[in-house]
This record gives sequence, structure tokens and C-alpha cells, in this order.
Amino acid sequence: MKGIDVSAYQNSINWQKVKAAGIDFAIVRAGYRGKTNGALIKDNMFDQHISGAIAAGIKVGAYMFTEARDYTEGAEEARYLVSLIKNYDIKLPLVVDTEYQSNARSNSISVAKRTDAIRGFCETIESLGYTPMIYASTSWLNNNLNMSKLSKYKVWVAQHYDKVTYTGSYEVWQYTNKGRVDGISGDVDMNYWYNK
Repeated sequence: MKGIDVSAYQNSINWQKVKAAGIDFAIVRAGYRGKTNGALIKDNMFDQHISGAIAAGIKVGAYMFTEARDYTEGAEEARYLVSLIKNYDIKLPLVVDTEYQSNARSNSISVAKRTDAIRGFCETIESLGYTPMIYASTSWLNNNLNMSKLSKYKVWVAQHYDKVTYTGSYEVWQYTNKGRVDGISGDVDMNYWYNK
């Protein structure tokens, strides 16, 4: 399947045109944790994006941009994400997006703490009846997480290149952040989903 991921950065989308352009799925940012104060914040375009995609017949999932520093905060982010998506027909996993941000509250935590935070998210998503997934770049998966402790979870790998060099298992590949799709003005992240 071919898909996109979107957030408030794509502020106006014609989802019927997106569907007609051959897009099968969309992963929509539901929220994020503030990088300095740690507050949980809803993406202000989430409801518009998710309802538009569903109405156009596009399969949807949702993601949370994490700044969790431990298991408890990861679990808190998972519960927050589920509270935002519970009234929508979500067909695809609920994703934790873990990556570097400058001057962010989670930059100084250890690999073990970050792995615990992601485990907290994933275990809580599962306990609430949804399928969790981890989004990260190849280098982040290799260097900033202990994937042997997260191996039971689905992976969405970001590598903006002509191939993926990550050697672990993955289901989704984000291959560019400069895609163009009819119905969206400007660049959009593009993805391939395997085994779906």
C-alpha cells in the first residue's frame, strides 16, 4: 500500500483528490508532548484530517510525537492518544514517533530510559485494545533504542533514500519527506506499507 503521514503542517487537504491520486492510507498526528514543558497537546488539524481521510475511503492510523522520559510518561501518552482517536474508525496501528528535537526534554535520557518509555506506550496501547507501532529513523532505531526489548512491536522506519538499510523487521517505510500528492499543497511524507 502507498500512503502519507500528515499533521498540522499540512493545513488544508482535499482528501477526495488524495484518494484519487492512489493513496491507500494516512497516518495522522493526533498529538504531541511539548518538548520543554512536557504538556500533552492535541494537533489542531487532527479531527479535520482524520475525518476527511475516513470520508474519502482512506485507511487511517494515528501517531503521537513523544517526549516521554520514562515508562510512566510513555503510558500517559498512549492513554492520551487513545482518548483522541476513540470516536474514529481506526484501521491501522497507533504509532509512537520517537526522534531527535533540538533542546528537547528527552535528549539527555539513556537508551534504557527511552526504551522503557516506548515500551510504556506500546504496552498501554495493547492493553487498551489497539495495535502499537514504533516510528523512528534507521539511525535512531540502531543507536537510541534497545530494539531487542521492543522486538514484538511493529516498526515504521524512516530512511529517505532509495532503499532501507535497517536490518530489523519493519512493515512501513517512509521513503521521502518531499513527496507531492494531488490535493495537498507543498511537500508531504510518503510511505510504503508491506504485508497489509
